[in-house]
Amino acid sequence: MKNQFRSILFCGGLLCSAAMLAPVNAQSLEELDALSDSTADEEVGIQAARDQADRGEYLEALATLERVLAQNPKSREAALIHAIYLCRIDDRRGGLVEIDKLKEKHYGKELLNEARAMCNQKEAK
Repeated sequence: MKNQFRSILFCGGLLCSAAMLAPVNAQSLEELDALSDSTADEEVGIQAARDQADRGEYLEALATLERVLAQNPKSREAALIHAIYLCRIDDRRGGLVEIDKLKEKHYGKELLNEARAMCNQKEAK
């Protein structure tokens, strides 16, 4: 009886994990392929994320940027935008941590200070 209960719990946990890993907005394999293809090109992926953010879809934009960064781990633009979008979803600490990891020699002191200021602003609602 104890082993059967453990098996049921284990299977239930696997099902919950699988459901959580499935993309929220993707309805089919074709849509998943399109999402993947759109982020293979750095510029196209960044623009897609900006378009999503313009519609207020910051979580989707963050996911898009994460796919861009997976394909292009040295994308400075994607890394900076990702940090700023974290701030926009009220993860100021996470955004500031990411900004602090960015090298001043790549971005300039002024741009990083501007990003920090944007992160610390409370957005008017």
